[in-house]
Amino acid sequence: DTGGGTVTTVPAEPDPHMQRLLARRLSVLAMAGTGSSASALPQLERFERALSSVDIAVEPRVQLVPPAVGGGEWPLPLDESVAVLDSSFNPPTCAHVHLLRSAAARFGVRRRMLLLAKQNADKPVVGASLPHRLQMMELLAREEVEGSTVCGVTAHPLFVDKARALRALCGPGATIFLLVGYDTWERVVDPKYYPEGRRDDALRSLFGTVEVVVTSRDSASASTMAPGLSAEGQAAAVRSGLPAEVTHGRLHFMPNDEALAAVSSSAARGALAGDDPAAAAEVLPDCIRAYAKEHGLYE
Repeated sequence: DTGGGTVTTVPAEPDPHMQRLLARRLSVLAMAGTGSSASALPQLERFERALSSVDIAVEPRVQLVPPAVGGGEWPLPLDESVAVLDSSFNPPTCAHVHLLRSAAARFGVRRRMLLLAKQNADKPVVGASLPHRLQMMELLAREEVEGSTVCGVTAHPLFVDKARALRALCGPGATIFLLVGYDTWERVVDPKYYPEGRRDDALRSLFGTVEVVVTSRDSASASTMAPGLSAEGQAAAVRSGLPAEVTHGRLHFMPNDEALAAVSSSAARGALAGDDPAAAAEVLPDCIRAYAKEHGLYE
């Protein structure tokens, strides 16, 4: 014990069959009848409207993207728990699916959200356009239990602002579990993203609003992480990084499945760009591979 904040470490059960199970699913594109470029155009316009509805110049908010087909509407405000996976989804991978399902199971959560920020605190928008990313996110959401998973978009890149936006959306009765990979967590606690001397105040606000679940990453697949940093080392760093009076007991660590911890969107982009179907099948659900191929993404 280094005297840092209390962190709940939640064991993750290995899921060695996840990729094969996902690979056997039928393409949602074919099921939903959205396999042609002509039908994709109005879909993208729907996502463009959602993106234009949020603005970084105003109060942080999350805009839910109305589903094109089948359920998915949430009764707001919520009076239950929700697991939120924030990512760039460029593209969505099997690891994204696994993390959201694992967190939902571990914390007894029925409602789930895939959240996309219009801009990243560090990265420009490259690769797939934001409307294409939202379309791929929706394809993933359709494969989950009907009505359990929705897609949302925000204009704000900082997690403190995202937490405020999620609380405003979900209402005071919802317990919000915000999932972040360890590489992202390192940026969340980096003082450079906050006014001088104000980081802990900002993080008190974050933990006063949501529960934060940090998931382990394979350091070889995350360029910003120290080489060779194990899941145990990541857990120790999370545990010792912040005092308890900042985290309010709302900081958790969840080890990822070892095989999926190494899956990254950059590796998926490389497999698609290199026209390597076998490598792409290892890291991408069928529906995402089909969509990327149809629209020439990452080529």
